[in-house]
Amino acid sequence: MTVSEGSSKTKPTDKIFCITNIKSYFPLLLDLDHMNYDSWKELFKTHCIGYSVYGHLDGSSLKADESQWEEVDNIVKQWMYGTLTQPLLQTILKPDAPAAEVWKSIEALFLENKESKAMELDDEIRSITIGDSTIVQYCTRIKSIADILANIEALVPERNLVIYVINGLSLKFAHVVTTI
Repeated sequence: MTVSEGSSKTKPTDKIFCITNIKSYFPLLLDLDHMNYDSWKELFKTHCIGYSVYGHLDGSSLKADESQWEEVDNIVKQWMYGTLTQPLLQTILKPDAPAAEVWKSIEALFLENKESKAMELDDEIRSITIGDSTIVQYCTRIKSIADILANIEALVPERNLVIYVINGLSLKFAHVVTTI
């Protein structure tokens, strides 16, 4: 093997140093209001597995070379921080914490808020009315709330969605309600 052959080979973790803007690789921002943690978690975990750094999330990475480990760990933290909304970033930012600790903090924050957010959204979807919205805007809003509820494991049965849509319609849609 020649010197040029040996230097052209890179370790799997070397490719993480090429990512300067995580948002171009990872289009989803984690947001407490959208309760998109499950989707974000799956995408982020897949990204880290693809770049051979998942051990920095679950804490299983070995600190063979302390300085290299710390560099990689900080890059993984930068990725996490770069995929959070600003208010969430302010909540989760922990100086000198390893990536695994930040990962666990994010998970705990979302698991703690899941139940209260589900109750809040359930109340909203039950009481939503069409108001001045178009029928498309109205149905899209209901679908959006139902999707968020599904995302936090509080599925709304389809039959209930139909009832919520009907209940929120104004009198000008009375003929449609009767038909349904």
